[in-house]
Amino acid sequence: MKQNPLVLCLTNSVAANFTANCLLAIGARPAMIEEPCEAEELARVADAMLVNLGTVTARQAESMRRAIAAANAHGVPWTLDPVGVQFLPYRADLAREFIAQKPSLISCNEAEASAVGETGCVTLVTGEVDRIGDREIRGGVPLLQSVTATGCAQGGLCAAYLGRGLSPEEAAQKVSVLMKAAGERAFAKACSPGSFKVALVDALWELSHD
Repeated sequence: MKQNPLVLCLTNSVAANFTANCLLAIGARPAMIEEPCEAEELARVADAMLVNLGTVTARQAESMRRAIAAANAHGVPWTLDPVGVQFLPYRADLAREFIAQKPSLISCNEAEASAVGETGCVTLVTGEVDRIGDREIRGGVPLLQSVTATGCAQGGLCAAYLGRGLSPEEAAQKVSVLMKAAGERAFAKACSPGSFKVALVDALWELSHD
């Protein structure tokens, strides 16, 4: 199993820094790329990729299209996080376009899962109780749903574990259990949002290095 996968992250501007730090905490190597030609080039050689629609622009959508095509052509697994598809038609159309390209794994919340409907892809639905198909994973703390970018970072972690060689089902379960455990550990040290976010990165590092 590859311990330090290179993860190409086409993600949103709100979550990019936190996602990168979470990936570094578990030993992955994040590459936060925006330029279409660079995204396409890196997608050919990355171990995995994250496509997150949180603050998508037309230029970023072009980067995503080119990177997805390159990843699929070179057998690179990728995670799709269809952020906010229940609200806006532009990103909903993009999500449908990208789902047709068969992501290895979809990571989203309950409202987003309902909006995209049946996809035929392995899907991690996050929330107070996470779902992977018929399986439910409990635990965690409410602050995981109250701090910006935790869900986006979770999509990045899914990509990292795909890059380590786990199956989509294994990656989804690993990340769900890990994030909930990290949330519990972080909350034991920090119970307000700002400090909790820092403690969460620490907890991911601690759990990944135990």
